[in-house]
Amino acid sequence: MAKEKKYKLVPYDMVSPGFEAVYTGEISSTEVRENEMISALYSDADGNLIRQWSTVPWTFPGKENEWDDETKILNEMQAKLGPLNNSIRQIRAHIGNLVPCDSGFPITVDELLNAIGQGKLDEPSFHNGCWSFYLGMWWEQKTTQPLQTESMRTIRTVLQEYLAGRSRDDSIQKFSAAAGFIARTYQWLGPASELTEVQKLMLERMFLTIDFFISDPEKTEVEDIVNDLFSEEGGRGISLDAEISMKAGLPQIHPWWNPKFQENLDSLENPQKKELYRTCCNIASGVYTLSDCHHNTFRIIESWIHGIGMGKSSIPTRKAGVERERMGHLLFGYVLGLDKWLVGVPMQFLLLDLGHIDIGFEVKNEILRVYAYLGEKRTPVKEWLAGCLWHNLMYSYMDANNPAGLVHHKELLEQAEQVGISLREWMDSVLKDDL
Repeated sequence: MAKEKKYKLVPYDMVSPGFEAVYTGEISSTEVRENEMISALYSDADGNLIRQWSTVPWTFPGKENEWDDETKILNEMQAKLGPLNNSIRQIRAHIGNLVPCDSGFPITVDELLNAIGQGKLDEPSFHNGCWSFYLGMWWEQKTTQPLQTESMRTIRTVLQEYLAGRSRDDSIQKFSAAAGFIARTYQWLGPASELTEVQKLMLERMFLTIDFFISDPEKTEVEDIVNDLFSEEGGRGISLDAEISMKAGLPQIHPWWNPKFQENLDSLENPQKKELYRTCCNIASGVYTLSDCHHNTFRIIESWIHGIGMGKSSIPTRKAGVERERMGHLLFGYVLGLDKWLVGVPMQFLLLDLGHIDIGFEVKNEILRVYAYLGEKRTPVKEWLAGCLWHNLMYSYMDANNPAGLVHHKELLEQAEQVGISLREWMDSVLKDDL
């Protein structure tokens, strides 16, 4: 995931707290000042193009007035620190880019804790999210998911050869590491010769997303592929969706985030058609559009296969909600550890106290990591960075179908309240002092 070295940080006095900016390496002969999706692009007096984005996740251009009190406090802390060196700016930018639904979570949290503790981010750092990575990250990053592309290619080949008539045993012999996946796929889909025309079209629709994930970004125009999947003007994805709708007698297929998806789903009375429509719309949605960095990527693809073969996306043999529970427990442990480190509570007494409280799961591992990486030495910069990470892990937002920050795991916050655990003791004290 090497990044072309064209971006260069702008001088620190050109950015306000809560923002970061880079020179793009391009020059415009006319003045530029425009908002892109999550960044602002503008030119300086010499025509150099500058891309600026917020280091507070999910802050879109012009929406800074919606920042919560916690964010404002962190920005005030930043302003009091004076000029920051590039290493600290890099850590702050990387904290802002962290998205808890990324497949590398919690490795990516540990990396940031270590960076805060030593005052420097190791390079290449792990890819840790999608907030601003493709906009202005000025250093090289690497994947947390070795062999991901190869595994995706294996899925594509297994399905292709299944359609061509290769037997299950031959496929397992060729791809022994994927034996379990292959056995499930052949069981769910049944004999290839008995697939309906609709099932074949659904597989073809699914291949569009897989092909995107295995494409070479150096040789492929990403925008062209995205348009092919989602554009209503000549895109193969929309064309296949229309053909599937017509042959299966279904309403128009929409990604699940489109309001018409739920409207059309509710209009179907036949349970089988309802499940078929749900599967078709899930496939049309890609993996949260086209996010192969999402922690559920491969499970989502497997659920598509089950839906195509068995008529229902949910897989009985897979326990539901496991990933959400895992992420919630990790977030709880890290947020609690950061809060108590910031307050100044020694880890030893924190763990002793927790030994007398039943919260239903273990958080010692995350607390150990927080304290070990951050260490004993405390500085204003370190506390500010730790506070920024606390804020991201507590408040990071995605959507109702993809809860990210701890505040979206309301049942865990209620458990904490019931047993008298505060996860924001530090922030509450800072806010009180600011009054």
